[in-house]
Amino acid sequence: MPEDHYHRETVECRLERLRGEYGEFPVFEEVEMLEPDRFETVRAEFEDGHSGAGYAWVVREPADAPPVAESMPDSNTTERPQVLLILHRGDDRAWSVVGGGREGDETYEAATVREVREETGIEVDLGAPFAAHRGIFRSADDAVDAVLHGLWVSFDATYAGGSLAIQPGELRGAAWFADPPEDLGYWSQYRGREWWDDYEPAERWWEEFDRRDDG
Repeated sequence: MPEDHYHRETVECRLERLRGEYGEFPVFEEVEMLEPDRFETVRAEFEDGHSGAGYAWVVREPADAPPVAESMPDSNTTERPQVLLILHRGDDRAWSVVGGGREGDETYEAATVREVREETGIEVDLGAPFAAHRGIFRSADDAVDAVLHGLWVSFDATYAGGSLAIQPGELRGAAWFADPPEDLGYWSQYRGREWWDDYEPAERWWEEFDRRDDG
């Protein structure tokens, strides 16, 4: 029986558009087998258009940081760039890049800017993608011939304005980091190893994925 691929051509077109605008960037492809109930939940989300998301590694330069109150010690200031990271409601340890799902016909860029604003109150200027995750989902039920394709894109970004004001329904916290926190989420691990000279994640998890830089 031929397989029915959901959003495969759409994902390929989105990748082609991003590469045409920004040039090449790493694309990590993962094939995941889902339990039947979970697969049907994901399929329903894909049918509603929720088949990807955009995220940002947001950097703020020292000159853009708010002044420290006179009562605070000098140790609370830094002359180094800082990175915005978040704690999701479902995870109280791993600090992650900020962002979220696309809505309707949004581009990945528009979704990323909107999600950063909604979740943290911060405005950003986006740069190029530093990585993308192409997810391919199959059902553990052999009778299901559907295959789902999604794309999640992470961008470099710079601070453009605003003050931290988290969306409590989504996040447990958000903060600016000059040094890496003890625990980082997957994509902040990947980007952080290039950003912080003295940081190396315990496991280079991305090496387990197929890398498709050339499409």
